[in-house]
Amino acid sequence: MSSFGNSPTLSKEIGPVTVGQILMMAIAMVLGLVIVSAAGFTGVLVWVVIAIVLYMLPHLAGAKPATKAVFGVLFVVIGLVLGAFVIGPAFAKDNSSTHLTGNGIDANITYTNTEISFSATYSGTDTHDMVICYSEVDYISFKNAYLKNNINSIPTAAMTHAGSTYTGSAAIDSSKLYYVFLAFLNDDGKVNTSTMSHVTLTDFDYHGNINDYTVKGAIWAIGMIALFFFIVLGVTTFMRMRLAATRKKMEAQGRLYPQGYGRCNFCGAIVLPGQVNCPKCGAYIDRPESMKPHKKDYFVCSVCGCEVSPDMKECPKCGAQFDGEENVVTHKDGTSDVSEETKTCPNCGKAIPANSARCPYCGKKFE
Repeated sequence: MSSFGNSPTLSKEIGPVTVGQILMMAIAMVLGLVIVSAAGFTGVLVWVVIAIVLYMLPHLAGAKPATKAVFGVLFVVIGLVLGAFVIGPAFAKDNSSTHLTGNGIDANITYTNTEISFSATYSGTDTHDMVICYSEVDYISFKNAYLKNNINSIPTAAMTHAGSTYTGSAAIDSSKLYYVFLAFLNDDGKVNTSTMSHVTLTDFDYHGNINDYTVKGAIWAIGMIALFFFIVLGVTTFMRMRLAATRKKMEAQGRLYPQGYGRCNFCGAIVLPGQVNCPKCGAYIDRPESMKPHKKDYFVCSVCGCEVSPDMKECPKCGAQFDGEENVVTHKDGTSDVSEETKTCPNCGKAIPANSARCPYCGKKFE
């Protein structure tokens, strides 16, 4: 059932979907793309969260599995286009520079087709060797650059210095994109990350087609989100189908009422076939004759027509007392007890048996 059932505007149908479902799918689309685009928001946990958001918002609006599947495909298409050709290239351009600063380092960068050169000044106190750190980029996923080397194994090139001025260069493949920065080494010869300058991507105008990196990154990120989304969709759809099949079987066996009839009309509690009164509020369970299970050894209250077990002292629907004198009760064998005394229900104004414990029309209980 749609969560927008009380809103005519949101419940308005546009083809196979409603306005509310379209709205929730649009919100889910924006949230998913914002999260995956945000710098630093990567990893399995985030992909799972995005997949659940993409599933739950349309689900809360009452979208059917087929609609969710189409929405999932649409998210994949839009995500791939934005990641590969809009967000990814813009990130690479905004993070490609010919000037680096940070931790006392101020460097200018010169690119050629065969090498990258640095000319830097240092205003800090570290006396270790400064090196050029550079790693080939594996792919760019929206606003994240993933490297082929981690920080502990990143290639370096030595720099020479005269006083506070440092110079050096590193050979590069002009067809590839690199992630570069300057830093000092520790005593063990490893990069001291606390001395790093800011980082930059090599100017991609000199180094191949940036879409080689952004397409790969978009496919990786959106593909993982899509994988988790369709796993959630497949598992939940399978479970709902199994539950529907089980429910249909139980309805056929008379163990459950059909959907829409399984709750008390007064308090909403779950009621089962064979129950005459609601187990929570005590109200009479009025259901079509075709839904009632076949019963033996019962008689019919002539006041309201309710089926009554032989051992009952009171009608479960109208509250008539079966004392053989005060009410009209017609039995299966044709015998009856007759009384014409009635009273008016103070809640709904209907005429009911004088000694009723409950109004058969509105459910009002009497002391």
